[in-house]
Amino acid sequence: MGVPGSSVPPVGTIPHPRTVPLPDHIRKDPTLQPNPPVPHAATVDDNGVHVTTDAGKSRTYSGGEVMNLTQVIDLADGSATLCQASTETALELMDESVELATDCDSLIAEITAKGVGGGLIGKCEYLKEQLDLQAAAAKEVHDKIQGGEEACRTASANAELRHGPIFRAVADSPLTKPAERDFYNAR
Repeated sequence: MGVPGSSVPPVGTIPHPRTVPLPDHIRKDPTLQPNPPVPHAATVDDNGVHVTTDAGKSRTYSGGEVMNLTQVIDLADGSATLCQASTETALELMDESVELATDCDSLIAEITAKGVGGGLIGKCEYLKEQLDLQAAAAKEVHDKIQGGEEACRTASANAELRHGPIFRAVADSPLTKPAERDFYNAR
């Protein structure tokens, strides 16, 4: 039943957003992930940190560039933590919307039992429908943010695995200053 004289569609005519979650065996299977990380080999001398990839390519990093690598990894890890907090908030919003929609159902039943006007029932039905849509949207946001969290954690872990030998080479080098050594050993 739509609200007369408004653009409110009839109850139940607004479809819920479509979600297509990936099966867990695809999301979690490391063999189905692109480019599994392979640790780099690294050596340190007066000219910088010399890194060789598993493909045989080599590059020399300055101390500042190696420090930037650690910051990028930490940024990805921090982003994953922020995503985790955001997913929890989205779930709370979804739960609150569902609870309020249930309250609307109770209110509609009370209004109907008292025989009060249909306009009030229509407004309550519209409110319930909007709360249902809000709950669906919160669930969709939760799922997307959760995927982002997973991507950030994977990126951080892969980068740590791939670049860890670089940090270890710098920490183990006799050319590394004590404060730098402490920084890399704290990882």
